Amino acid sequence: MNDTGAAVPIRLHHDAFGRFVVTLANGQSHSGVVPVRAFPFSAPDQWISLCDESGHEVLCLTDLAERDPKTRDQLAAELARREFVPRILRILRVDEGGVSSQWFVKSDRGDTSFELTSEDNIRRMGSDGVLLIDNHGIRFRITSVPQLDAQSRRILRQYL
Repeated sequence: MNDTGAAVPIRLHHDAFGRFVVTLANGQSHSGVVPVRAFPFSAPDQWISLCDESGHEVLCLTDLAERDPKTRDQLAAELARREFVPRILRILRVDEGGVSSQWFVKSDRGDTSFELTSEDNIRRMGSDGVLLIDNHGIRFRITSVPQLDAQSRRILRQYL
């Protein structure tokens, strides 16, 4: 389903369970929708897809600038929540615990720790980047392994 511009009104809100809900112009509501940027870096305010809980597109918004300020603010807040990806600046230590490991890191959001339940939760991103996904599904990003300090690179090398 495509958006035809600002002439097609939609209503956004959270239901009693905290799920994001979109009500389309025809009155049809979809709960548990997730906004997804089609082009997050090159056009962050264009081509925003609203997907249902099954991952199927409910609506595609071509340009957020064509939306009213309240709708833009609601979508921006949901996108920010979904795109929360702290950047790891330094790996302080990793404690092994059988299958899982506890990571202690310094991130752009401060010092934190998280559990990785499997080495499968460590993925290369391009030639220099790494993505780590903790046991709660929170993603942590290393944008450039070569730019990490020597200790962090040594620790990370054991897992790549």
